[in-house]
Amino acid sequence: MKIDGIQTYLIDNPWKKWLFVRVNTSDGSYGLAEGTLYGESEAVIAELQKNQKMYIGKDPFLIEKLWNNRNASAPSITALSALETACWDIVGKHYGAPIHSLLGGAIRDKVRVYANGWYTHISTPEEFAERAKEVVKRGYRAIKFDPFETAYLSSTTEDIRRYVRVIGAVREMVGEDVDLLIEGHGRFTAETAVRIARQIERYNPRWFEEPVPPEDLEALKTVASKTSIPIASGERVISTYGFAPLIESHAVDIIQPDIINAGGILQGKKISAMADAHFVTVAPHQAEGPLATATCLQLDACIQNFEIQESFDEFDIGWRQDILKEPIKVEDGYMSIPSGPGLGVDLRMKEVERHLVTGAGRPDFNLFEKGWENRNLPKSPALPRGHPKT
Repeated sequence: MKIDGIQTYLIDNPWKKWLFVRVNTSDGSYGLAEGTLYGESEAVIAELQKNQKMYIGKDPFLIEKLWNNRNASAPSITALSALETACWDIVGKHYGAPIHSLLGGAIRDKVRVYANGWYTHISTPEEFAERAKEVVKRGYRAIKFDPFETAYLSSTTEDIRRYVRVIGAVREMVGEDVDLLIEGHGRFTAETAVRIARQIERYNPRWFEEPVPPEDLEALKTVASKTSIPIASGERVISTYGFAPLIESHAVDIIQPDIINAGGILQGKKISAMADAHFVTVAPHQAEGPLATATCLQLDACIQNFEIQESFDEFDIGWRQDILKEPIKVEDGYMSIPSGPGLGVDLRMKEVERHLVTGAGRPDFNLFEKGWENRNLPKSPALPRGHPKT
């Protein structure tokens, strides 16, 4: 069996174009992966096309050997991640086993997830609180949100009071047993982040995520040293080489590798082991499509220091669940690990073809533009997607 071709499918999701990758083999089998990269999915396609000749004729079972590029650019690492994951899918299908069983075996058969993307088309503390109440009714016991509007670096005292009111309203509505994960998107200086952290400590957030630009480790260490709130970061870090200094800085309590951008499943396993050696937990970032969800779940199943999995799956465009033959569902705040061979999922190609990007496509949303939190999704009178828990 040899690799004999790579196909790409760019999907017109309104807020972030998804990239699906299919690696074909000489015996007619194939492996799937996702190569979505915020704002740069087209660059990932270019990387795969440019390097395709490097992989044609290679053995898809030699995954460690195929991962031989030390180029630190995000598109190149994401392209490698997709190739690596698709090869794991091929290997799993060959042996009739899920990927996690090839990486040491499952520690768990389901994972706790937190809701993200639920706060579209709302703005006031009261609206945040009511929407959060609806999310919790669906069974989630952890919810993440960014209440910081379009803030960049600094915020006025009045602005900070407004952010704090949102967090306080949500805490009051959902009670003390629901984890609140506060998303910073790397918006602030260390000084502003510390001012905010000290004012929201009384609401007992589970973590403060990316309070400062993730490239600034010294600023991250400063914030961590001046607040009791655990610090999470890592969604924009790539490969073991990027995560080593982050973990060794002792600035973070939780790392958040985006598996499809950080190097793939085996790299994710290595990153998780490195974090485990420093008593740091792993909460994989996942703000992409359904194949990325399936990829995360295979890793989540088999790492010792797993904490919680991010999920936009119920709060995305309505046809998201139509893309997979076996949709991955959230039930009572948990996702079950797919038990089928490889990734355990497959694409419905008619649906994929129905939603392909045509022409230039729309641009991905901008985190610093007014209304970014709406993610170009249509307005809904309640939660944007999914069905209430009965």
